[in-house]
Amino acid sequence: MRFSLRRPQEDTWKIKQYVWLENIGDEHLMLHLASGDLRFDKGRKYRFRTDILDNPRIHALLDDRKLAIKDE
Repeated sequence: MRFSLRRPQEDTWKIKQYVWLENIGDEHLMLHLASGDLRFDKGRKYRFRTDILDNPRIHALLDDRKLAIKDE
C-alpha cells in the first residue's frame, strides 16, 4: 500500500469557516459536542467551525461571559 505525502494545493479551512473561542471564565468547562466531549481549560483558546455558534450551550456561555470570540 502506498501513501501520498503530498500536501493539498489549498487550505482545507477557509478563513470565514472558523472562529476562535477562549475560556475567559474562572473555571474549566466541559463541552459536550457532537464530535465528543471537550475539556476547555481556563485561559485556553480553541479553533472551531462557525456552526459551533448555533449550539445553545455555547450561546449560554458567551452570554454569561465565560467564553469570548477572539480574532487570531
